[in-house]
Amino acid sequence: MTIAGPLVFTPEKRMDIRVIFTRSVKVYSQGKLQGQFPVRNLSLGGLFVEGAPDLPVGQDCRLELHETGRRSSLILTFSGMVRRREEDGVGICFTGMEDDSFMFLQTMILYSSDDPMGVAEHFLEHFVPKSFSAC
Repeated sequence: MTIAGPLVFTPEKRMDIRVIFTRSVKVYSQGKLQGQFPVRNLSLGGLFVEGAPDLPVGQDCRLELHETGRRSSLILTFSGMVRRREEDGVGICFTGMEDDSFMFLQTMILYSSDDPMGVAEHFLEHFVPKSFSAC
């Protein structure tokens, strides 16, 4: 049997499980608000911001996510760095966050996943407290 053309295989480089996330995030860079943009997906390691401003790869930023409920509201902040740039947005990896932000991320990923038990097992297998080595 002969294969026509080269076989192309690109391994998945991301270690964290991603889920679709339909909220928006405020992006700050160099102390200024760059705008509020929709998020395409989310993981414990970072997120993809659609239509983000022209932030270069390697740029540090601060992200602000506002969660409002019936009886309370929460503002979560994350430190991040632009890891990749695409035509329709930027991939930002988290470089720091408070404990409540980390717990929120875990909860959102669990509830948004098609396989919450598998996600919980993944969390336990890769649990490294206060480590953001994805960047």
